[in-house]
Amino acid sequence: MNSRQLQYFDAVLREGGFSAASRKLNVAQPALSGHIAALEAELGVKLFERTNKGVTPTSAGIRLGRHAEAILRQLESARADISGGDDSPSGEVMVALPLTAAYLLAAPLYARVTRELPRVTLRIVEGLSFESGDIMSSGRGDLGLVPNAADIPNLEAVSLFHENLYLVGKWDGTSPRIGEVPLKQLPDYPLIQTHKRVVLRRAIEELAAAEGVRLTTSHEITGLHVMYSMLEAGLGYAIMNWALLGSRWNMNVLAAWKIIEPEARRTISLTWPKDRPMTDAVRAVRQILVEVLREVVRDGRWPASEIALWDNDWL
Repeated sequence: MNSRQLQYFDAVLREGGFSAASRKLNVAQPALSGHIAALEAELGVKLFERTNKGVTPTSAGIRLGRHAEAILRQLESARADISGGDDSPSGEVMVALPLTAAYLLAAPLYARVTRELPRVTLRIVEGLSFESGDIMSSGRGDLGLVPNAADIPNLEAVSLFHENLYLVGKWDGTSPRIGEVPLKQLPDYPLIQTHKRVVLRRAIEELAAAEGVRLTTSHEITGLHVMYSMLEAGLGYAIMNWALLGSRWNMNVLAAWKIIEPEARRTISLTWPKDRPMTDAVRAVRQILVEVLREVVRDGRWPASEIALWDNDWL
């Protein structure tokens, strides 16, 4: 297996067919097919299923696709880092952000990188918290904000701050919109929960179990907009951080109660791969990311109890 084979395989995977990939690569289709056939023979597996509409990856093809993306990105980063000279960092930097962070950080991060690092291509990938962790642990991401990242292998992680979790539901229009609720009372509230792999759900369920509290799940959903729609319709309650709630707070529809006795909190960490050197481009984007994070924490858009957020020693 070599980098050219991986590049050709990645092109077929992304373009969904050999004809489209050969046009993109400017490579004759028989030559392209030959490289893929040689790769399949070397690995002893079938990577694509051929159909009248193109190709679809097999399970082995999907797995190789994840490796190919990480390897090709690392090769490109190394090329850009070495050949870019010393004037300014260059290359692509992929940052994995959970939904909360993406909403707050994406625009200022893009703006500053575009202005201050003109030779760096920033790529932000947003998703649920476990998806950010998956991107980072697979080696595809260069930087990632990941909740409760201590147990994820192959990553360097700096715990930046703690954040409290809140029970959120439809406001009745008369009661105070902000309050507190003891953890032991949570079974009284039917919860709208996300996928079981989501870090926040795991954290609150582990805390509840440790306190002998059994939560009540009325609905399990996958989309943030679905959750907001159900909350605003009064169909249940959700547990979330304030930063995620803040985007809807001024609509005066939802109420929030901080979970206490004990407080429900999670830790937000900045992560990067342990097994590859950090390029100048990644290091420069990391500095900007931390500075933007400090701004949103300072002005209260992401309420937090700082740990290493203001510490420059690790940067």
